[in-house]
Amino acid sequence: MTCSLGRRLAVALLVWVTAIPGTAAALPAGGDTGASDGAPADAEVLRDLERIARPLRTTGSSGPTGDLRPFGAAVGDAVVVGIGEAAHGARQFVTVRHRMLRYLVEEKGFRSFVLEANWSAGARLDAYLRTGCGDPVRIMAEEFQDAHLLLHSREYLDMVRWMRAYNTGHPDDPLRFAGDDMGYAGPELYDRVVDHVRRAHPDLLSTVAGLYRGLRPAVPMGEWMRTAVTTPLEERRERAARTGRVLGLLRARDPEEADADHALAVQHAAAVDQVARLYAFDLADPEVVPDVMVYRDTVMAENTLWWHRHTGHRVVLGGHDSHVYTLTSTPTLPLAQGTVLRERLGDGYVAVAASFGRGAVHATVEGLQNPADADVRRVEVPPAPPEFLEHTLDRVGHRVWYADLREAPPAARAWLDVVRPKREIGTDYPPGEDQVSLPKSADLVVHLREITPSARLPRPAPGGTSPEQDDCSDPVSAVRQAARPLRTVEPDGPLDDLRPLKGIVGDARLVGIGQAAHGGRDFLALQHRMFRYLVEEEGFRLFVLEAPWSAGLRLDDYVRTGRGDPARIMAEEFHNAYLFMRTPEVLELVRWMRAYNVRHPGDPLRFAGNDSSWAGPDLYDRVIGYVRRAHPDLLPAVTELYRGLRPTLPAGEHMLAAIEEPLAVRWEKAERTGKAVELLRARSFAGRTVAAGSAHAEAVANAEIVHQVARQNAFDYDEPADARAGLGYRDEVMTDNTLWWLRHTGRRAVLAAHNGHVYLEGFDPDYPVIQGGVLRRTLGDDYRVVGLAFGRGAFLATDPGVSDPVDADVKVFRSGPVAAGSVEETLEAVDGRDFLLDLRTAPPAARALFEASRPKREIGTHWPRDPDEVSLLRAADALVYLHEIGASRLLPGM
Repeated sequence: MTCSLGRRLAVALLVWVTAIPGTAAALPAGGDTGASDGAPADAEVLRDLERIARPLRTTGSSGPTGDLRPFGAAVGDAVVVGIGEAAHGARQFVTVRHRMLRYLVEEKGFRSFVLEANWSAGARLDAYLRTGCGDPVRIMAEEFQDAHLLLHSREYLDMVRWMRAYNTGHPDDPLRFAGDDMGYAGPELYDRVVDHVRRAHPDLLSTVAGLYRGLRPAVPMGEWMRTAVTTPLEERRERAARTGRVLGLLRARDPEEADADHALAVQHAAAVDQVARLYAFDLADPEVVPDVMVYRDTVMAENTLWWHRHTGHRVVLGGHDSHVYTLTSTPTLPLAQGTVLRERLGDGYVAVAASFGRGAVHATVEGLQNPADADVRRVEVPPAPPEFLEHTLDRVGHRVWYADLREAPPAARAWLDVVRPKREIGTDYPPGEDQVSLPKSADLVVHLREITPSARLPRPAPGGTSPEQDDCSDPVSAVRQAARPLRTVEPDGPLDDLRPLKGIVGDARLVGIGQAAHGGRDFLALQHRMFRYLVEEEGFRLFVLEAPWSAGLRLDDYVRTGRGDPARIMAEEFHNAYLFMRTPEVLELVRWMRAYNVRHPGDPLRFAGNDSSWAGPDLYDRVIGYVRRAHPDLLPAVTELYRGLRPTLPAGEHMLAAIEEPLAVRWEKAERTGKAVELLRARSFAGRTVAAGSAHAEAVANAEIVHQVARQNAFDYDEPADARAGLGYRDEVMTDNTLWWLRHTGRRAVLAAHNGHVYLEGFDPDYPVIQGGVLRRTLGDDYRVVGLAFGRGAFLATDPGVSDPVDADVKVFRSGPVAAGSVEETLEAVDGRDFLLDLRTAPPAARALFEASRPKREIGTHWPRDPDEVSLLRAADALVYLHEIGASRLLPGM
């Protein structure tokens, strides 16, 4: 059965939603009385175009954007930039726009993207960008249907995910997303309006609920749109009257002072009303169709302008050329959105047109009503005929280029001013011949020599619309939405999965990366991998390990100069509790740092230890050597003070013997090392602060470490209060030592230690001071923390009660199942994968979950032990979860 003319016109409005379906224009663009001369451009015109053409390095969305600097200059101070497309179903128009969006965000301060899509789609995607709630794949599948089905592509999904990743990295300055179109209002909009009324105007609730009764879509978008126009006209007009009454009720409650929540609710109600009023036109009357088109583009412009005012953002507007043009290209669209924007904003609106030479697109057959996925086909588009605008643009000597039409020299300007045919492909193909005077319709043009079809996404089977599915009230769902998968813990290979670290780290000078078990190889490997990323991508140059200062100095010498054998140094220095650092993973890190320095001799990496339980003989030698060179008059005194203190036994034996000496002997040693520090500090240039990086500063620091170790041993560990004070002293001096290295090198640093030393808040009552907490109080946001957790696996540890472990005490243990109600129980439910989670930007349900103190494994050197009570939200800025870990192994000791 054939459709009536009225039915065809009505349904055509649904096809036109994404672009005018290429109807051939009977008149030149915008009613211009000039005629197309159909003449190809001459050589002078082509030379002029070459002069203003700026090549684009790529049509891809990633990579450097230096080639867009002239584009940024052309944008100037504009607050809305419309970037068009000459075919909805082409990949490159979306990716080039994405790339331009990236540039405008990163270099020009733009913060919103408004797409030629329904307002409800924009509202749901915006919620995902801001909170991580919702699944963009499902949102797009549900919202991009019928005339919007060509938006359901991999290219748009990649752009949305990039925007979310940007927000993860910039939680205080997020990007926003809006749709400006009005073919469909999803149930989400009705719910948001009603929820606002319930909270803010409960006296209106019954009235508003009654007016909206039966209007909220209960079927998928495509099905709803197919039935919308078949409803009797009077019923459609009655619906519009009801939605208009709701809007009037809310506008009557506009507060005297600005209220962003109320303003947004009113706009949602306006969007619902816009859709109802669209279908209240008599779509069976051909004379009404131009009025409908004017209404649609006017509403799109109003929505874009509202979003700009509401957010205060500079906005990138994405849509078909026919909607971003400042002068319409076809008489079937008497007024373009871009015309309204130019009238309202003047030079504050910049229009960027698109064109192409040849290629292929996705489209439906010409005039198809209510297109579905199965109707989309690949269409080959041949080169444009000589009389077409694109024929000449394609002769410019760049594969991909853009130009500011306002800078066109006279010959090119005169040629461009003439109205000429131009291909504008919407959802169907072939198009009619739109007529365009390019400088009158746009400020810039982007030309692509060849285009290819967009990558269509699979669409799940229809199951109705359920905005509640976007809710992040379930903690596991909330974590799943915000988690960023990790490809591997191994240090080599690509690092792109670590890019969310950029947002977590920000401009911080120091990043603490923890371990949930000292003897897990995966934690050590991951610390190396994350350090490598921060070195190569963020300019970090210092690695500080929870290890003796003397070990750090010797390994730093190797990293800088190549002197020494790192395996031997580690064998000599890493004993007792430090033997868990004597592993292949740490050795590989040290060797990688040396290899990096060989390649970058002018910008070397540095290695430091910050702990205070062992001072190797090399440290005493460095202090004495400096005194001999710089202050020979002090040499006898310092030598005497250090007599008998320099270790002569291997590290493990010395550490055990030192703590077993009588307390009075240990105190006497601490007094002597303290006096040596005082003698050196007295030579600190008349008491002035020693310049960072000076030899004297290094010598004073080395003497200070010798004293710290002696003082650490001078606590009475048989007396509980003094033992507790000794633990606090350790973290205090670790903090001081870390800060010294920051000042001394002036470089950004990674601090690698157990969670218990990098956390901002302690979990063990025996630790009165936590290094990470002191660092946050001292550095503020210049210190960031990444905590670690794991689900199951193996690790090295000793039996409980082993206080001074030797190699023979170390065993491989398995973790066993996670504890009921633990942090790990929740994390393990997130798809069994390794991931990175920014706790600061996680959805509310996830933050609430992690704010409460809950059991969590924090394994030091002993196992088994009960889980500790940890509030992750108060302890860390981010979390890495490893589904399964493996045990490290000890390298041979001396």
